[in-house]
Amino acid sequence: MKNLMKYKIAYVLTPVTFGGSEKVSLNFLKHVNRDKFDIEPIIFVRPWEENFFQEEIRQLKLKTFSIPVSKSVKGELFRVPRCLMKLKEIVGAHEYDLVHTHGYLADMLGLVAARTSGIPVVSTCHGFIRGGLKLSLYNRLDLAALGYFDKVIAVSDSISNGWLQNKVKPQKISVIENCVSTGANPALVAAAGKKRELMRVAPDEILLGFFGRLSSEKGLIHLLEALKLLVSLKVPVKLALLGEGAQRAELEEIVQRDKLSDRVIFAGFQPGIEEWLVAADIFVLPSLTEGTPMALLEAMSLGLPCIASAVGGIPQVIDSGIDGILVPPGNPEELGEALFSLCLDAEKRALLSNNAKEKIRQKFNIKKWTSKIENEYLKILNP
Repeated sequence: MKNLMKYKIAYVLTPVTFGGSEKVSLNFLKHVNRDKFDIEPIIFVRPWEENFFQEEIRQLKLKTFSIPVSKSVKGELFRVPRCLMKLKEIVGAHEYDLVHTHGYLADMLGLVAARTSGIPVVSTCHGFIRGGLKLSLYNRLDLAALGYFDKVIAVSDSISNGWLQNKVKPQKISVIENCVSTGANPALVAAAGKKRELMRVAPDEILLGFFGRLSSEKGLIHLLEALKLLVSLKVPVKLALLGEGAQRAELEEIVQRDKLSDRVIFAGFQPGIEEWLVAADIFVLPSLTEGTPMALLEAMSLGLPCIASAVGGIPQVIDSGIDGILVPPGNPEELGEALFSLCLDAEKRALLSNNAKEKIRQKFNIKKWTSKIENEYLKILNP
Protein backbone atom coordinates (compact mmCIF):
# COMPACT_ATOMS: atom_id res chain seq x y z
CA MET A 1 0.00 0.00 0.00
CA LYS A 2 2.96 2.35 0.53
CA ASN A 3 3.23 3.14 -3.17
CA LEU A 4 -0.31 4.59 -3.01
CA MET A 5 0.63 6.91 -0.15
CA LYS A 6 2.83 9.95 0.15
CA TYR A 7 6.43 9.49 1.20
CA LYS A 8 7.59 11.63 4.07
CA ILE A 9 10.94 13.36 3.55
CA ALA A 10 13.09 15.19 6.12
CA TYR A 11 14.86 17.97 4.20
CA VAL A 12 17.85 19.05 6.32
CA LEU A 13 20.01 22.10 5.58
CA THR A 14 21.92 25.05 7.06
CA PRO A 15 21.08 28.24 5.13
CA VAL A 16 23.59 31.01 5.75
CA THR A 17 22.79 33.75 3.25
CA PHE A 18 20.22 33.52 0.48
CA GLY A 19 22.75 32.21 -2.02
CA GLY A 20 23.00 29.49 -4.65
CA SER A 21 22.40 26.37 -2.55
CA GLU A 22 19.50 28.07 -0.76
CA LYS A 23 17.89 28.93 -4.10
CA VAL A 24 18.35 25.34 -5.26
CA SER A 25 16.50 24.10 -2.19
CA LEU A 26 13.77 26.70 -2.55
CA ASN A 27 13.23 25.75 -6.20
CA PHE A 28 12.80 22.12 -5.21
CA LEU A 29 10.49 22.85 -2.28
CA LYS A 30 8.33 25.04 -4.54
CA HIS A 31 8.02 22.51 -7.35
CA VAL A 32 8.16 19.08 -5.69
CA ASN A 33 5.11 16.89 -6.33
CA ARG A 34 3.19 17.23 -3.07
CA ASP A 35 0.80 14.45 -4.09
CA LYS A 36 3.74 12.03 -3.86
CA PHE A 37 6.01 13.62 -1.26
CA ASP A 38 5.39 15.27 2.08
CA ILE A 39 8.51 17.44 2.54
CA GLU A 40 9.37 18.81 5.98
CA PRO A 41 12.40 21.15 6.12
CA ILE A 42 14.61 20.87 9.20
CA ILE A 43 16.75 24.00 9.31
CA PHE A 44 19.89 24.65 11.34
CA VAL A 45 19.71 28.39 12.05
CA ARG A 46 21.83 31.13 13.56
CA PRO A 47 19.26 32.93 15.77
CA TRP A 48 21.21 36.20 15.69
CA GLU A 49 21.14 36.42 11.87
CA GLU A 50 18.34 37.54 9.55
CA ASN A 51 17.33 34.45 7.58
CA PHE A 52 15.69 35.24 4.25
CA PHE A 53 15.44 31.54 3.43
CA GLN A 54 13.14 30.90 6.39
CA GLU A 55 10.93 33.80 5.31
CA GLU A 56 10.57 32.22 1.87
CA ILE A 57 9.83 28.81 3.41
CA ARG A 58 7.03 30.26 5.54
CA GLN A 59 5.25 31.39 2.38
CA LEU A 60 5.20 27.78 1.15
CA LYS A 61 3.25 26.71 4.26
CA LEU A 62 5.44 23.67 4.85
CA LYS A 63 5.75 22.10 8.29
CA THR A 64 9.22 23.23 9.36
CA PHE A 65 11.54 22.61 12.29
CA SER A 66 14.35 24.95 13.39
CA ILE A 67 17.44 23.96 15.36
CA PRO A 68 19.79 26.75 16.54
CA VAL A 69 23.39 25.86 15.68
CA SER A 70 24.52 27.82 18.74
CA LYS A 71 22.82 29.75 21.50
CA SER A 72 25.04 32.78 21.00
CA VAL A 73 27.25 34.35 18.35
CA LYS A 74 30.31 33.53 20.47
CA GLY A 75 29.69 29.82 20.09
CA GLU A 76 28.80 27.00 22.45
CA LEU A 77 31.03 24.23 23.76
CA PHE A 78 28.66 21.32 23.18
CA ARG A 79 26.68 22.70 20.25
CA VAL A 80 27.30 19.79 17.87
CA PRO A 81 26.11 17.07 20.30
CA ARG A 82 23.10 19.24 21.19
CA CYS A 83 22.21 19.75 17.50
CA LEU A 84 22.60 16.02 16.86
CA MET A 85 20.35 15.07 19.77
CA LYS A 86 17.67 17.52 18.63
CA LEU A 87 17.85 16.28 15.04
CA LYS A 88 17.66 12.65 16.16
CA GLU A 89 14.65 13.54 18.29
CA ILE A 90 12.83 15.13 15.34
CA VAL A 91 13.71 12.37 12.86
CA GLY A 92 12.84 9.61 15.35
CA ALA A 93 9.47 11.12 16.26
CA HIS A 94 8.04 11.85 12.82
CA GLU A 95 8.32 8.55 10.93
CA TYR A 96 10.20 9.82 7.91
CA ASP A 97 10.83 7.52 4.95
CA LEU A 98 14.02 9.31 3.86
CA VAL A 99 16.41 12.08 4.94
CA HIS A 100 17.81 14.51 2.34
CA THR A 101 20.72 16.71 3.50
CA HIS A 102 22.59 19.76 2.15
CA GLY A 103 25.94 21.01 3.45
CA TYR A 104 28.60 19.63 5.77
CA LEU A 105 26.75 20.09 9.09
CA ALA A 106 23.49 18.66 7.75
CA ASP A 107 25.41 15.83 6.05
CA MET A 108 27.30 14.71 9.14
CA LEU A 109 24.45 15.01 11.63
CA GLY A 110 21.80 13.86 9.15
CA LEU A 111 23.74 10.68 8.44
CA VAL A 112 23.82 9.74 12.13
CA ALA A 113 20.17 10.65 12.69
CA ALA A 114 19.03 8.64 9.66
CA ARG A 115 21.13 5.57 10.40
CA THR A 116 20.06 5.41 14.06
CA SER A 117 16.44 5.56 12.88
CA GLY A 118 17.04 2.91 10.22
CA ILE A 119 16.02 5.04 7.23
CA PRO A 120 17.90 5.87 4.00
CA VAL A 121 19.76 9.13 3.53
CA VAL A 122 20.57 11.23 0.43
CA SER A 123 22.82 14.29 0.11
CA THR A 124 23.04 16.99 -2.52
CA CYS A 125 26.67 18.08 -2.88
CA HIS A 126 26.78 21.70 -4.04
CA GLY A 127 30.57 21.93 -3.95
CA PHE A 128 33.33 22.60 -1.45
CA ILE A 129 34.40 26.10 -0.45
CA ARG A 130 38.16 26.41 -0.22
CA GLY A 131 39.54 28.41 2.67
CA GLY A 132 41.66 28.03 5.78
CA LEU A 133 42.37 25.03 7.95
CA LYS A 134 38.90 25.08 9.49
CA LEU A 135 37.10 24.83 6.15
CA SER A 136 39.57 22.21 4.95
CA LEU A 137 38.77 20.08 7.99
CA TYR A 138 35.02 20.47 7.44
CA ASN A 139 35.43 19.44 3.79
CA ARG A 140 37.37 16.32 4.77
CA LEU A 141 34.82 15.34 7.40
CA ASP A 142 31.98 15.93 4.94
CA LEU A 143 33.65 13.79 2.26
CA ALA A 144 34.20 11.01 4.79
CA ALA A 145 30.52 11.13 5.78
CA LEU A 146 29.29 11.12 2.16
CA GLY A 147 30.90 7.72 1.64
CA TYR A 148 28.19 6.20 3.87
CA PHE A 149 25.18 7.76 2.14
CA ASP A 150 22.73 5.73 0.05
CA LYS A 151 22.94 8.34 -2.74
CA VAL A 152 24.89 11.52 -3.37
CA ILE A 153 23.55 14.01 -5.92
CA ALA A 154 26.34 16.16 -7.41
CA VAL A 155 25.39 19.41 -9.13
CA SER A 156 28.12 19.07 -11.78
CA ASP A 157 30.40 16.49 -13.39
CA SER A 158 33.44 18.29 -11.99
CA ILE A 159 32.25 17.82 -8.40
CA SER A 160 31.53 14.16 -9.07
CA ASN A 161 34.82 13.46 -10.80
CA GLY A 162 37.10 15.77 -8.90
CA TRP A 163 35.94 15.32 -5.33
CA LEU A 164 33.31 12.73 -4.63
CA GLN A 165 34.75 9.68 -6.33
CA ASN A 166 37.73 9.79 -3.97
CA LYS A 167 35.36 8.85 -1.15
CA VAL A 168 32.04 7.78 -2.70
CA LYS A 169 31.50 4.76 -4.93
CA PRO A 170 30.64 5.93 -8.47
CA GLN A 171 27.42 3.89 -8.52
CA LYS A 172 26.16 5.92 -5.57
CA ILE A 173 26.61 9.26 -7.37
CA SER A 174 24.08 10.91 -9.67
CA VAL A 175 24.82 14.19 -11.44
CA ILE A 176 21.82 16.52 -11.59
CA GLU A 177 22.70 20.03 -12.71
CA ASN A 178 20.90 22.98 -11.12
CA CYS A 179 18.14 24.86 -12.89
CA VAL A 180 16.15 28.09 -12.70
CA SER A 181 12.85 29.57 -13.79
CA THR A 182 13.12 31.55 -17.03
CA GLY A 183 12.37 35.01 -18.33
CA ALA A 184 12.35 38.63 -17.17
CA ASN A 185 8.81 39.99 -16.85
CA PRO A 186 7.94 43.61 -17.75
CA ALA A 187 7.84 44.63 -14.07
CA LEU A 188 11.48 43.57 -13.66
CA VAL A 189 12.54 45.50 -16.73
CA ALA A 190 10.79 48.63 -15.43
CA ALA A 191 12.47 48.22 -12.01
CA ALA A 192 15.89 47.87 -13.65
CA GLY A 193 15.89 51.52 -14.72
CA LYS A 194 15.27 52.62 -11.13
CA LYS A 195 18.16 50.44 -9.91
CA ARG A 196 20.49 52.06 -12.43
CA GLU A 197 19.40 55.49 -11.23
CA LEU A 198 19.95 54.39 -7.62
CA MET A 199 23.49 53.28 -8.48
CA ARG A 200 24.08 56.46 -10.52
CA VAL A 201 24.77 54.62 -13.75
CA ALA A 202 24.43 56.89 -16.76
CA PRO A 203 22.50 55.69 -19.85
CA ASP A 204 25.70 55.55 -21.91
CA GLU A 205 27.65 53.55 -19.29
CA ILE A 206 28.08 49.77 -19.40
CA LEU A 207 27.17 48.19 -16.06
CA LEU A 208 28.95 44.95 -15.15
CA GLY A 209 27.18 42.86 -12.54
CA PHE A 210 28.30 40.18 -10.10
CA PHE A 211 26.26 38.61 -7.33
CA GLY A 212 27.28 36.01 -4.81
CA ARG A 213 29.62 35.65 -1.85
CA LEU A 214 32.39 38.20 -1.63
CA SER A 215 35.06 35.59 -0.93
CA SER A 216 38.38 34.53 -2.39
CA GLU A 217 37.13 31.58 -4.45
CA LYS A 218 34.96 33.96 -6.50
CA GLY A 219 38.05 35.56 -8.09
CA LEU A 220 36.88 39.13 -7.52
CA ILE A 221 40.41 40.47 -7.13
CA HIS A 222 41.00 39.45 -10.75
CA LEU A 223 37.77 41.16 -11.80
CA LEU A 224 38.98 44.41 -10.22
CA GLU A 225 42.26 44.06 -12.14
CA ALA A 226 40.28 43.61 -15.36
CA LEU A 227 38.21 46.67 -14.50
CA LYS A 228 41.41 48.72 -14.18
CA LEU A 229 42.31 47.70 -17.72
CA LEU A 230 38.91 48.85 -19.02
CA VAL A 231 39.26 52.18 -17.22
CA SER A 232 42.72 52.70 -18.71
CA LEU A 233 41.21 52.12 -22.15
CA LYS A 234 38.57 54.81 -21.49
CA VAL A 235 35.63 52.38 -21.53
CA PRO A 236 32.56 53.99 -19.87
CA VAL A 237 32.01 51.15 -17.41
CA LYS A 238 30.91 50.54 -13.81
CA LEU A 239 30.82 47.38 -11.70
CA ALA A 240 28.09 46.43 -9.21
CA LEU A 241 29.03 43.83 -6.58
CA LEU A 242 25.86 42.37 -5.07
CA GLY A 243 26.50 40.30 -1.97
CA GLU A 244 28.36 40.12 1.29
CA GLY A 245 31.27 38.05 2.51
CA ALA A 246 34.55 37.83 4.36
CA GLN A 247 36.50 39.50 1.54
CA ARG A 248 34.45 42.70 1.35
CA ALA A 249 36.86 44.81 3.44
CA GLU A 250 39.84 43.65 1.35
CA LEU A 251 38.01 44.44 -1.88
CA GLU A 252 37.06 47.90 -0.61
CA GLU A 253 40.72 48.57 0.21
CA ILE A 254 41.76 47.55 -3.32
CA VAL A 255 39.10 49.83 -4.83
CA GLN A 256 40.37 52.73 -2.75
CA ARG A 257 44.02 51.99 -3.55
CA ASP A 258 43.42 51.74 -7.29
CA LYS A 259 41.19 54.82 -7.41
CA LEU A 260 38.16 52.87 -8.59
CA SER A 261 35.68 54.25 -6.05
CA ASP A 262 33.67 56.04 -8.74
CA ARG A 263 33.53 52.82 -10.78
CA VAL A 264 32.61 50.15 -8.18
CA ILE A 265 29.30 49.90 -6.31
CA PHE A 266 29.16 47.69 -3.22
CA ALA A 267 25.41 47.09 -3.13
CA GLY A 268 25.44 44.47 -0.37
CA PHE A 269 23.02 41.56 -0.12
CA GLN A 270 19.78 42.14 -2.04
CA PRO A 271 16.83 39.75 -1.62
CA GLY A 272 15.14 40.90 -4.86
CA ILE A 273 18.20 40.05 -6.92
CA GLU A 274 16.39 39.75 -10.26
CA GLU A 275 15.65 43.50 -10.35
CA TRP A 276 19.32 44.28 -9.81
CA LEU A 277 20.50 41.69 -12.34
CA VAL A 278 18.30 43.01 -15.14
CA ALA A 279 19.83 46.44 -14.53
CA ALA A 280 23.23 45.14 -15.64
CA ASP A 281 24.48 45.01 -19.23
CA ILE A 282 26.94 42.13 -18.69
CA PHE A 283 27.13 39.52 -15.93
CA VAL A 284 30.62 38.46 -14.84
CA LEU A 285 31.50 35.34 -12.83
CA PRO A 286 35.31 35.19 -12.42
CA SER A 287 35.27 32.22 -10.01
CA LEU A 288 38.28 30.03 -9.30
CA THR A 289 36.04 27.07 -8.34
CA GLU A 290 32.33 26.33 -8.89
CA GLY A 291 29.73 23.62 -9.17
CA THR A 292 26.85 24.54 -11.46
CA PRO A 293 26.40 28.13 -10.26
CA MET A 294 22.86 29.36 -9.73
CA ALA A 295 24.06 32.94 -10.23
CA LEU A 296 25.09 32.14 -13.80
CA LEU A 297 21.89 30.25 -14.59
CA GLU A 298 19.76 33.10 -13.25
CA ALA A 299 21.69 35.71 -15.21
CA MET A 300 21.37 33.72 -18.43
CA SER A 301 17.66 33.08 -17.84
CA LEU A 302 17.14 36.83 -17.59
CA GLY A 303 18.96 37.41 -20.87
CA LEU A 304 22.23 38.84 -19.61
CA PRO A 305 25.28 38.25 -21.80
CA CYS A 306 27.69 36.42 -19.49
CA ILE A 307 31.45 36.10 -19.14
CA ALA A 308 32.56 33.34 -16.76
CA SER A 309 35.62 31.33 -15.79
CA ALA A 310 35.97 27.90 -17.36
CA VAL A 311 35.83 26.02 -14.05
CA GLY A 312 33.61 23.37 -12.48
CA GLY A 313 30.32 22.86 -14.31
CA ILE A 314 30.43 26.21 -16.11
CA PRO A 315 31.74 24.79 -19.44
CA GLN A 316 28.70 22.47 -19.42
CA VAL A 317 26.47 25.54 -19.19
CA ILE A 318 28.17 27.95 -21.62
CA ASP A 319 29.12 27.27 -25.23
CA SER A 320 31.76 29.96 -25.52
CA GLY A 321 31.03 32.52 -28.21
CA ILE A 322 27.48 31.24 -28.68
CA ASP A 323 25.54 31.81 -25.44
CA GLY A 324 28.30 33.30 -23.28
CA ILE A 325 32.06 33.70 -23.12
CA LEU A 326 34.49 31.51 -21.19
CA VAL A 327 37.84 32.77 -19.91
CA PRO A 328 40.64 31.05 -17.97
CA PRO A 329 40.33 31.39 -14.18
CA GLY A 330 42.71 33.74 -12.38
CA ASN A 331 43.68 35.58 -15.58
CA PRO A 332 42.69 39.27 -15.37
CA GLU A 333 44.28 40.09 -18.73
CA GLU A 334 42.09 37.67 -20.70
CA LEU A 335 39.07 38.60 -18.62
CA GLY A 336 39.72 42.26 -19.37
CA GLU A 337 40.11 41.58 -23.08
CA ALA A 338 36.84 39.64 -23.19
CA LEU A 339 35.05 42.43 -21.33
CA PHE A 340 36.57 45.11 -23.56
CA SER A 341 35.40 43.32 -26.70
CA LEU A 342 31.89 42.72 -25.40
CA CYS A 343 31.47 46.26 -24.02
CA LEU A 344 32.10 47.65 -27.51
CA ASP A 345 29.88 45.20 -29.39
CA ALA A 346 26.14 45.69 -28.75
CA GLU A 347 25.19 43.20 -31.47
CA LYS A 348 27.28 40.48 -29.83
CA ARG A 349 25.66 41.22 -26.48
CA ALA A 350 22.21 40.88 -28.03
CA LEU A 351 23.14 37.56 -29.69
CA LEU A 352 24.53 36.09 -26.46
CA SER A 353 21.46 37.29 -24.59
CA ASN A 354 18.98 35.59 -26.90
CA ASN A 355 20.96 32.36 -27.07
CA ALA A 356 21.42 32.26 -23.29
CA LYS A 357 17.69 32.53 -22.63
CA GLU A 358 17.00 29.77 -25.12
CA LYS A 359 19.71 27.52 -23.62
CA ILE A 360 18.18 27.83 -20.14
CA ARG A 361 14.67 27.23 -21.45
CA GLN A 362 15.67 24.03 -23.25
CA LYS A 363 18.34 22.47 -21.05
CA PHE A 364 17.71 23.67 -17.51
CA ASN A 365 13.97 23.05 -17.24
CA ILE A 366 12.83 23.26 -13.62
CA LYS A 367 10.10 20.61 -13.91
CA LYS A 368 12.47 18.05 -15.44
CA TRP A 369 15.07 18.85 -12.78
CA THR A 370 12.57 18.33 -9.95
CA SER A 371 11.46 15.03 -11.45
CA LYS A 372 15.05 13.78 -11.58
CA ILE A 373 15.45 14.33 -7.83
CA GLU A 374 12.07 12.74 -7.13
CA ASN A 375 13.13 9.71 -9.18
CA GLU A 376 16.25 9.33 -7.04
CA TYR A 377 14.01 9.23 -3.99
CA LEU A 378 11.81 6.56 -5.58
CA LYS A 379 14.77 4.39 -6.61
CA ILE A 380 15.88 4.24 -2.97
CA LEU A 381 12.39 3.86 -1.50
CA ASN A 382 11.36 1.19 -4.02
CA PRO A 383 14.54 -0.82 -4.73
